[in-house]
Amino acid sequence: MKQPNIASRTRRTIQNSKMSFILFLGQVFIGFFSRRIFLEYLGDEVLGLNTTLGNILNFLNLAELGIGIAISTSLYKPLHDNNRESICEIITTQRILYRRIAIFLAIVGALTMLTFPWFFPHVGCGLLYVYIAFTVFLSGSLTSYLWNYKEILFGADQKNFKLMPWIHGVRYAKIGLQLIFLLVVKWGIWGWIWWELVGNIATVFIINYVVRKEYPWLHVSDKAPKVLLKEHHSLIVKTKQLFIHKLAFFVLTETAPLIIYAFVSLEIVTHYANYMLLIGYTTTLMNVVFEGMGASIGNLVSEGNKEHTKEVFWELFTSRIWIAGIFTIGLYLLIEQTITIWIGPQYVLPRTTLLLMIIGMFIRMTRSIIESFKNAYQLFGDVWAPFAEAVINLGGSILFGYLWGLDGILLGSNLSLILIVAIWKPYYTFKKGLSIPVSLYFYKYALHLLIIVVCALMAMGLSSLIFSSDGFIPLLFGNVLALILFSFFSFVTFYMSTVGMRRFTVRLKSIIHKS
Repeated sequence: MKQPNIASRTRRTIQNSKMSFILFLGQVFIGFFSRRIFLEYLGDEVLGLNTTLGNILNFLNLAELGIGIAISTSLYKPLHDNNRESICEIITTQRILYRRIAIFLAIVGALTMLTFPWFFPHVGCGLLYVYIAFTVFLSGSLTSYLWNYKEILFGADQKNFKLMPWIHGVRYAKIGLQLIFLLVVKWGIWGWIWWELVGNIATVFIINYVVRKEYPWLHVSDKAPKVLLKEHHSLIVKTKQLFIHKLAFFVLTETAPLIIYAFVSLEIVTHYANYMLLIGYTTTLMNVVFEGMGASIGNLVSEGNKEHTKEVFWELFTSRIWIAGIFTIGLYLLIEQTITIWIGPQYVLPRTTLLLMIIGMFIRMTRSIIESFKNAYQLFGDVWAPFAEAVINLGGSILFGYLWGLDGILLGSNLSLILIVAIWKPYYTFKKGLSIPVSLYFYKYALHLLIIVVCALMAMGLSSLIFSSDGFIPLLFGNVLALILFSFFSFVTFYMSTVGMRRFTVRLKSIIHKS
């Protein structure tokens, strides 16, 4: 069968992006509406509790060790070669490992619930809800390990556009039923958690239906588990390396609500979660633009054309920083007005808190370029780096959180991002994979960052001259104008000063023409 080429990779990337954008619009609309209703009918404490329980479960999910990433990167080559037998063996190996993890997770989850009377001594909804909610969340993780694991094949094969509409359809239906049972049936938190459980079960059937339809040849390998684990021993090695990386990622993304709960309150967890919801939507929109990039880069690296790989890297580097700049500046300018209109001015956080969130958001958005190439080259050996990232993040968040509250927690998180994500990982990836002088990367990153800052200051200064009066509406229009001006100024500057932006413009014109 014909192997995937550049045209097919581009076509699948476009299909993924189109579908992801449509689903994103639905996600934003339903998310905004449902969040407001949930805040009104469930309350700050229950939503903060659900967020905290989710973070505890995510910590337990560290038992996954990073197997998913190891499996996904190992699938690039056999998918490129259309080696179906090898694909079946890799997926079967994943099945063996995931079943062991599910057993471990069930045991540790049950033991964790024994601590709830001490961890949640004074919750208004009662300990019974805490136990039931955690059990439902835990069931979602267990089903993903026992039955939903094969969905990883869609991501590696750049076919998420065939699976995600089904998954999102179940999710939207679940949220709709939760709203009905809150507003009409008046079941309160119990109706909400009941449909959360039903959604987990429905997702199992949907994923396995689509897998059978798209990959009818996928089967469980006849080889004994011991033989498979021995033949794919490299997966175990990569998994051990990835575990530390995943631990650091968890500390970076999931511990903040737990620390906020410890040093502040469940109510502030909800305030923080509101902002992170909007940041999450913005990040999702960013990922929509580059949908399928990881698998596409994996296939590109598998072809072995080093010069073309370098050209693609610089194109993606500039285009992603430019788009990340638009999203971060836009969020910085408009998030306060959005929160005010959406759920009320009482949920607006201080400006310094927002600035710290925005800095972290920009680094996370731009890190994916390095991460995608690092994963494509399967460079997981720097196990000390994520360990250091986790220690800096957790230690800094606790220390600074004790001193300065929420701002201190965010400061500790950003410190680890700067030292490890923005400095070390590019150095490691360039030295071991791309074979480009890392000094060139840091020079270009600093130049790009300078362009973004200067263009942002120019745009905000010019818009303030046009909309100089105070008031909510003039400020809103002034911020929108500033975002438009920034987008224009930064594009022109990047186009004139970088080859990457010019290549991206040509590619964008080609995509629009083909569409």
